Amino acid sequence: MPGRNDDPLALIPTIADDSDVPDLDGPDEDDEEEEVVVKPRAHKLAQATKGKSMDFDEQFQFVLDDPDDKRMLKGKDSNDNDQLKTRGQLSTIDEKIAEVRNRRKKKTKSESVVEEKPANDDLEDESYEMEIEQDSAADKMKVKEAKKKKSGKNKQKDEFFEESPPFNPDQVFSDMKISRPLLKALSAMGLHSPTPIQAATVPIALLGRDLCACAVTGSGKTIAFSLPILERLLYKPHQTAPCTRVLVLAPTRELCVQIHQVFRQLTQFAHNITCCLSTGGLDLKSQEAALRLQPDIVIATPGRLIDHIHNSPTFTLQNIEILVLDEADRMLDEYYFEQMKEVINNCSRTRQTMLFSATMTDQIKDLIQVSLNRPIRLFIDDNQSVAPYLRQEFIRVREHREGDREAIVTALLTRNFHDRVIVFAQTKRQCHRMHVMLGLLGLKVGELHGDLSQTQRLDTLRRFKNEEIDILLATDLAARGLDIENVKTVINFILPNTLKHYIHRVGRTARAGKTGRSISLVGENERQLLKDILKTCKVPAKMRIIPQEIVQMFRNKLEELEPDIEEILKMEYGEKMINSCETQINKAEQQLKQGKTAGTTPAREWFQSRKERKNEQDKLRLGSYNGKKKKLSKEEREKIEKTKANPKTADDRVKFEMQKVAQFRSRQEKDTTKRSRDTSSFETDMTNDKPQRKSKSVPPTKKSKR
Repeated sequence: MPGRNDDPLALIPTIADDSDVPDLDGPDEDDEEEEVVVKPRAHKLAQATKGKSMDFDEQFQFVLDDPDDKRMLKGKDSNDNDQLKTRGQLSTIDEKIAEVRNRRKKKTKSESVVEEKPANDDLEDESYEMEIEQDSAADKMKVKEAKKKKSGKNKQKDEFFEESPPFNPDQVFSDMKISRPLLKALSAMGLHSPTPIQAATVPIALLGRDLCACAVTGSGKTIAFSLPILERLLYKPHQTAPCTRVLVLAPTRELCVQIHQVFRQLTQFAHNITCCLSTGGLDLKSQEAALRLQPDIVIATPGRLIDHIHNSPTFTLQNIEILVLDEADRMLDEYYFEQMKEVINNCSRTRQTMLFSATMTDQIKDLIQVSLNRPIRLFIDDNQSVAPYLRQEFIRVREHREGDREAIVTALLTRNFHDRVIVFAQTKRQCHRMHVMLGLLGLKVGELHGDLSQTQRLDTLRRFKNEEIDILLATDLAARGLDIENVKTVINFILPNTLKHYIHRVGRTARAGKTGRSISLVGENERQLLKDILKTCKVPAKMRIIPQEIVQMFRNKLEELEPDIEEILKMEYGEKMINSCETQINKAEQQLKQGKTAGTTPAREWFQSRKERKNEQDKLRLGSYNGKKKKLSKEEREKIEKTKANPKTADDRVKFEMQKVAQFRSRQEKDTTKRSRDTSSFETDMTNDKPQRKSKSVPPTKKSKR
């Protein structure tokens, strides 16, 4: 070999055939990992992309970005954007977190010795950031398998359902006899071949048959029922008076907004089809004006729909030809029992009914209330199946270490999973607290739960979809139906109430044939649900073990941040009380200005009386409450004041979360045993499917005014 040339301008020599070349590449990414390697953080990814990531579909248009839909929000002045900002107060909590972080950073700098400034200004250099070396202890992985099932009895086929006809899974949309406007819209959306649920549903739905369909999360169920609906509406008679022909019901507002967006995209070349969105949190007068025009399709939540039925004189459901229940198992449970009965009594009896869900029930006693006529049972997947490319991991929490859950989640988000993560908490309070806690650690976080206004909820979803925030903290409000692209990881702070809730939570990732990961923290009281989950796993799950020294390090850091967290929460509570007082004062001033004319506005009616509504709320309440304040003794009042004065520890907060789960499970067990004992009264009550309420033998109660 020739000698080494020290000339910097010399060319690099060619590698000979007999030369030994070192392998500079690491192991293949496709190999199964037994240990999770700690990777450096990449928090500036969202700043570099600025919403222009190649993984995100730039053609997606959120519903609030459309000027036609902005009028649905409350407020009719010209300054709509200003009202959105002031009403929602979207950046208040983030500004408080940034202020506290800067103040603490200056304090630590003044106390510490002056050191050389680093070249870059990443988040790792701030005072709140946990400095973890690259060679620190890594998480260990173990395979967790379920025990073999014992062979059970074969399930007998029920006479209530009919067999589904065979379908061709290899066909394309052009082979399914779909009109050109819809094919053009599908091509514009980048869809060319149907998924199995779409290929099986479209031909049967075009025949007008009732359906009870089940498929895994992310399989395209929304397009499966929207395509046959639009195909039939393209050939509607044009000489008749306009009327509402299709009703789509969904349990949450965000899911209704998403379904409405899909219908808008599919009808972009079919201009003779109109669609209306009617959900809570949006402007009531604008919805009444849209329903007065008799749109072809109405997408609504049950509560707001019933409000329009009883208070909008020109809106009726007598001409409904197709009724669709998305997330049907949720719509048929006890929380929507009375509302669904009222909606179905107002619908036409000659309608076509289609039910869709990833955990669709096949119990006849649950399906009788929608009066299915010879339905076809179309189960593409088992109603207890998760996405096929989902990697499930579990972290065991010891019995006396329940307070480590916050530290474990913080360690996962800081060390391993930095972006496109959804963290599910059990309560709204815990969700908001984790927003403050993780925000103080320098993470880009947003929250989504029922305590937020509709403007805040939609804005948080928009920011997460546009990659403006890396982590979304949510309750079960975001567990059903939401289609957010490129979600990499789902973390369960506490295992949900049932297996159905778990399937829907982890279904936010690994959608449409993509890969994803779910990580769940499992305590001693959750081992039974873990066994049920492992029985349904087609791919062996893994047990992640985080070193105890890492958990203890993060727990110590969170204890240092506790005073700052409490300070921010108290500041926010004070602002809420001030805003509430200002709202009451403005309302009183407006009533004084109007004078006697204020009482002339008719109150809105509801299908239940106040007493019936109160009894229903007490029945659905988890805790025991009789509607009256209990008189407390002096000792009891002092005890309550002491507990309020002392801040709750991490163990107390987790104990409160676990208590809610235990109450829900105990009530569910009582309901199942009660239903199994007596189903005759349930069937006779729900089979009374008549469009007019006067046909009932029992005299109707007086409608309440609210």
